[in-house]
Amino acid sequence: MKLFNWRLYPVFIALLFLNTSNAQTIEQYFNVLKKQGKQPVAFVAEKLQEYDLIVFDDALHAAVEPFEFYTNYIRKQPQTLDYLFVEVFSITAQPLIDSFLQCEIKDTSILAGVFKKDFGLGWPYQTYLDLLLTVWEVNQHLVDNQQIRVIGVDQPIYWESLHNRRDFNLFKQSLIARDYFMYSIIEKYMDGFSATKKGFFLTNTRHAYKCIKNKNGQIYWNAGTFLHQWHPEKTYAIRFHNMILNIKSVKKNVAHGSMQGLDRLEYTWARMDNGLWDSAFAQNQNIPVAIPLKNNVFGRHPYWGNHMNNVLAGQTMYDAYDAIIFLKPLEETQFSAHTKFYFTQAFKSELVHRINVMHGHNIDAFLHKNNVTSIEEYIEQLSEFVPQKQNPLIQ
Repeated sequence: MKLFNWRLYPVFIALLFLNTSNAQTIEQYFNVLKKQGKQPVAFVAEKLQEYDLIVFDDALHAAVEPFEFYTNYIRKQPQTLDYLFVEVFSITAQPLIDSFLQCEIKDTSILAGVFKKDFGLGWPYQTYLDLLLTVWEVNQHLVDNQQIRVIGVDQPIYWESLHNRRDFNLFKQSLIARDYFMYSIIEKYMDGFSATKKGFFLTNTRHAYKCIKNKNGQIYWNAGTFLHQWHPEKTYAIRFHNMILNIKSVKKNVAHGSMQGLDRLEYTWARMDNGLWDSAFAQNQNIPVAIPLKNNVFGRHPYWGNHMNNVLAGQTMYDAYDAIIFLKPLEETQFSAHTKFYFTQAFKSELVHRINVMHGHNIDAFLHKNNVTSIEEYIEQLSEFVPQKQNPLIQ
């Protein structure tokens, strides 16, 4: 008879404790879902009665599920909304957006300019086009003073005034005030939050936080923070559950970084609490659910996200958001198709200019990286339709 190796006893106890601890944590999460969870559309409609503006973090701009929620909400609760504020639409696109929504026919050609007016090579996601189409359709059944308006809140970029990378870098410096710019546009349309206007702000993580602070206690100001700090009890921040940034370190001396800044980070994409949130949602039969974060185990989870490499001790997910919406298991989540309806011949010529502005200083390396021999070949590849696909970040 083989005797138990008592030297392994501490390991056995540790593993037993770990498994028991995890099981208890899942149960704690599950209990919150059962006691506080609500159907997402009903939850948001209720919060919109209490607050003037819901700030949505889509987690990933490419994510399909948040836009499925937005269009579903708009169809079911159109009378509760005055505005949809969209981060990625420039204020210079507003005449085009208004013209489309006021048009008697659904003429998507009007919207081509909306998707061209971005900081890069066009805004590709089909989900944003579908959102605008849904608003047009719903507005057909509403009287004029009840129709939903879509408002672009982003800073403009005037590509015709940029000639090289130096010009582009100078433009990027102006983005230091981008979050305040977006906040100011929203506040203007909301009449300083002194009236009865109601709206959604559709954005993502970098612009949605309520109030995250660095190790010295200084606030990371973004659009959501300006709204939360300067208009208390008027806004409510919700994150759609998805993979989340897990930052390891910040790189040094990154030249010509991207707008998003991810090339400056050493990071992975992670599941919240190492997958325990997903386990709790699964135990809840993966039913779509919205849950507040105040005073519960979800909200007390240590803050994870864009600033986690330099964050004040004790910051939690509730410091970043008021609520979480779960729509489906992460394994089933999707990335948007890329629409190319705005790729006219004139726009392709415009893209030659933009690429030369951003990459002309090192064009050979750019072409080599993208496995093409010319800018025109790259643009032809870029103009091809990209179908919807499974979320590639899932692990």
